[in-house]
Amino acid sequence: IGRYSADRKKIQEVDDADATVTVTVADCGTIFVLKNKAQAVTMNLPKIADAGKGWWCKFIVKAAPSGADYVVTAAGSDTMIGVIVTGADGAATDQSGTGQFAFKNGAAVEGDQVEVLCDGVKWYVLGHCNAATGIDMEA
Repeated sequence: IGRYSADRKKIQEVDDADATVTVTVADCGTIFVLKNKAQAVTMNLPKIADAGKGWWCKFIVKAAPSGADYVVTAAGSDTMIGVIVTGADGAATDQSGTGQFAFKNGAAVEGDQVEVLCDGVKWYVLGHCNAATGIDMEA
């Protein structure tokens, strides 16, 4: 009862040993903590059709990337739509139909984060970052 009454979250750390991570349907509700500083990390989401309505996860930068980007990619032709708000000037960028987003090397910092939610048709993303270029939604 203690675990559930405390609303504990599932946390998975992604470190230097993880260059590519396959996020599975069973990972629904997981918070991925990115602490791989020296190399590129690619996180591959499950197919929308497999994830289904209500599937979600979150990505949080624990250690700023210092060698390459942390990239989160949709499967195949699955698309993302969403908004990234920056603390630098309060501006927001939004994208429609992109296939991935990236925590950018040299710009993303500890605490930058993006939540991903599936409605059964698209991935929706909502993120915030300190620097204006910390998170980039890419085609």
